[in-house]
Amino acid sequence: MTNNNDEMPDQPLSNDPEENLRIENELLRLKLQAELGGQSHSSGNLPPELENEFLKNIFAFEQNYAKANRIKIYDLLGKPGFKKTGDLDDSTIEAALEDVINLLAQKNIVVHFDEECDSRTRYHFITEELFEKETDDFKIPGMTTNFDYEEFHPNHKKDIQNRAIEFLSEWFKQSFDENSWELADHFILPDRRVLSKKDIVAQLKNIFDAYKAFTNEDFFIKEVKFELNENGGLGHAEGGVKYDAILESGETIVIQGGFKLYLSNENGWWSIFHIVFPGFKY
Repeated sequence: MTNNNDEMPDQPLSNDPEENLRIENELLRLKLQAELGGQSHSSGNLPPELENEFLKNIFAFEQNYAKANRIKIYDLLGKPGFKKTGDLDDSTIEAALEDVINLLAQKNIVVHFDEECDSRTRYHFITEELFEKETDDFKIPGMTTNFDYEEFHPNHKKDIQNRAIEFLSEWFKQSFDENSWELADHFILPDRRVLSKKDIVAQLKNIFDAYKAFTNEDFFIKEVKFELNENGGLGHAEGGVKYDAILESGETIVIQGGFKLYLSNENGWWSIFHIVFPGFKY
């Protein structure tokens, strides 16, 4: 049996190769927990060969991570020469951006941008911000280091709009549950009562029980506003909605009107803590 871990047995522990692999996997799990504090759980459905490879990859990552030095991304790339954003015109910015993206890819670094970020914004962010950030100085085949532009430059208006659209989508599909991440953990009512997310989901399901389905949905968002403060922020999304609600009897009623969703920002995440919506009541 081939083994890359110093303390793993050199000789098979069983005459059955599959059983031997299972034993090795168990030893690897124990080794992860004892030496590195890592926890690994198996569903039992993973073939021993794949689980063995998976555990060894985890072990390699944990060992490298524990020993890794921090290094500037610019230094990791070999201190490449590059032009400042202001020195590039529109005819050369695309090629320059492609060059730095390829440099990052050689070190398994990927940067994610929203579609509305143009090439100049992307190039400026990579060369004049990201290059100065630190990362771990190690590389494991098949693994990438990922950076998200929005983590550095949050688009709060877009985030609030996305939470509103997620709410509308789940309303029309009648699919809310306690994992609905657009809903806050606590809701504040006009009379200052506080309800838990579990209470809100239960109320939503009670409302949906009166209808077979919602169809012919239409909506618009006319306003998104927010204010940030030292504790996070508050915001809202306001618009109008219209949909057909099919009763258990088969009758269809039209529900329409304005809506306003109130959101709070905690730890960089916007979530809905109060609902004003046609067809909903607390």
